[in-house]
Amino acid sequence: MDLSAKFSGPRLLFHSAAFLGSFLLFQLELMAGAKVLPLFGGSYYVWTVCLLFYQAALVAGYAYAQQLSERLPARPLLIIHLAFLLAAALLAGGDFPRQALAAPVPDLLWRLALFIGLPFIALSAGTTLCHRLLADTEGGSAFGVFGWSNAGSLAGMFSYAMLVEPRLALGEAARLWSGLYLLYFFLYLAALRLLPFGGQAPRPPEQTDEKPRWGLWLALPAATSALLAAVTSYQGSATASMPLTWMIPLAAYLLSYALLFSGREFSLTALRVLLFGLLGALMIALWRLQSPVSTVLVALLNWALFFVCVALHRELYLARPVHNRLAPRYYLAMGLGGVLGTALVTPAGALRFGYGFADLYIAAAALVAAMSYSAGRARGFGGRASLASLALLGGIIWGGARLSGETTVFALRNFYGMYRVEEDKGAGLRRFVHGATVHGIQRTAAGTEDQGTTYYAAGSPINEVLTHFPARRVGAVGLGVGVSCADARPGTEWTFYELDPDVELIARQYFTFLARCKAKVNVITGDARVNLQKEPPGRFDLLYLDAFTGGSVPLHLVTTEALALYRSRLAPGGLMVFHVSANFVDIVPVLDLSAAAAGMKTLYKSVSYDPNDPARLGSEWLVATDNPAHLARLVKDGWAPPAPRPGWRAWTDDYRNLPKALKW
Repeated sequence: MDLSAKFSGPRLLFHSAAFLGSFLLFQLELMAGAKVLPLFGGSYYVWTVCLLFYQAALVAGYAYAQQLSERLPARPLLIIHLAFLLAAALLAGGDFPRQALAAPVPDLLWRLALFIGLPFIALSAGTTLCHRLLADTEGGSAFGVFGWSNAGSLAGMFSYAMLVEPRLALGEAARLWSGLYLLYFFLYLAALRLLPFGGQAPRPPEQTDEKPRWGLWLALPAATSALLAAVTSYQGSATASMPLTWMIPLAAYLLSYALLFSGREFSLTALRVLLFGLLGALMIALWRLQSPVSTVLVALLNWALFFVCVALHRELYLARPVHNRLAPRYYLAMGLGGVLGTALVTPAGALRFGYGFADLYIAAAALVAAMSYSAGRARGFGGRASLASLALLGGIIWGGARLSGETTVFALRNFYGMYRVEEDKGAGLRRFVHGATVHGIQRTAAGTEDQGTTYYAAGSPINEVLTHFPARRVGAVGLGVGVSCADARPGTEWTFYELDPDVELIARQYFTFLARCKAKVNVITGDARVNLQKEPPGRFDLLYLDAFTGGSVPLHLVTTEALALYRSRLAPGGLMVFHVSANFVDIVPVLDLSAAAAGMKTLYKSVSYDPNDPARLGSEWLVATDNPAHLARLVKDGWAPPAPRPGWRAWTDDYRNLPKALKW
């Protein structure tokens, strides 16, 4: 190996620029995602919509780089890009834009474009431009730039989730990012000294009859991007939506690019055989694991994602252009394919289907079609192979939907997740399931419809609170099916704050708790923090939050600022109650610190699942109050202070340490 060529000045410079640019790009992705997640109620679809924006901005960056690369000599190209980098730094940032559109998906896309659009496009152009500049200065293949770019993406992603977010507030992280962006700018300034390298004129454009392979360049990235978005959204619903979990499927996706574009060889035939076998196993698992979700399935999906990406990205690597002249179009086609695949699975595709795993099935269809097309293309029947494979997969999916839909009364997928209403006639129960979490159960036998169930059954911790501390004005964050007001007293007023209007429709149409409630019931839709700010001080005697079950936890509801707001809306001596049965995030110490900052003390109690009654579920609860009499009464009922957790730091709207809060 010629080490002098490998570590030459231009190669080292442009590989470093590609690495740092992608490092900054993925740090920016995760910072922006963490910034917007609380503004949209912690929905796990926030990240998949962010992915759609990032893919679209990536295409814009590739298109910009393609135009510069094909129209300008190296030095003018670099000067224009330096000006763009500077303008992007000066014009971007500031406060996150306010809501502009009613629908959450276009509103999020628009606000992201205003907030980080320019620097994202400028950074996205880096790989293509570094490829062009390196090819101009040294000649030969410069596709190693793409491998270094993906290595930088991995480094940026892991460093943010494991080092930056747990230690720095968002403002501090943004300042660190700005310093690295300045270094990135100076790398391009240094490149001006190399162009033209050694005083030579730029190399003339290559003359070639090679044609772009648009079909493969679009189809293969579309398939892997669709699967990435599907696995990410599914994992967010099953575990927790946060940078640490976002990066797991993204790492599998990027690692495959980094490996393949390093020039390593893999056995494609073996990959194809194992891939189709694995897909079959996944389809069967998806049918049978509608509820509850198995973390084993999540791990299997991430493994499958990596495996599929290696297989398809190898095809993409082998289909790369021979001549550097076509490299900008190659990168542009890859970016366009990514947008198409992500859009197919997120707002434009899977949200139109009520069936629970529509996104995963659409992604499976996309990758099967791409694999079949790639395998059959060399033999002249790529299109027919794709159609045949899709027909076979469609039959399997249809059969799976029939099997899994036997007990489903209603299904809906929207921006906030996937909902199902299930009828269990044998047990006499009707369930409301959000993703993999049961959010409400009603008994269907005559005379039992008004009984408290799930976490609100007789003898549960929250039932004790509602019984011993009768409140005239109750505020509740999280509606579910309204089972919490089953035992409400006449003359009281209950105000529910529910993020998703569709949940209220389901609660009223398929369950009767709200209609039969003895109290006056109001339901206010939208983000709870925003709506609570509109309430007058001292509005409630009791405020409880049931928004932390399952995997997707709205973390903006547990910060010190949030607890200060809640306390201001409580009457003197009032109670706050938190349902803290989150599957993967331990929010008890977080709430304990936030409550202490608001001048309140906390008590904790849990109850186990009753195997003899499927309508009674285990749960964990935390009470916060500054009323000594209330605390003394709760202690008599078995409530106790939460266990001390040394080394914790209070969370704010600008800081959180998710790795520390995970239930490892």
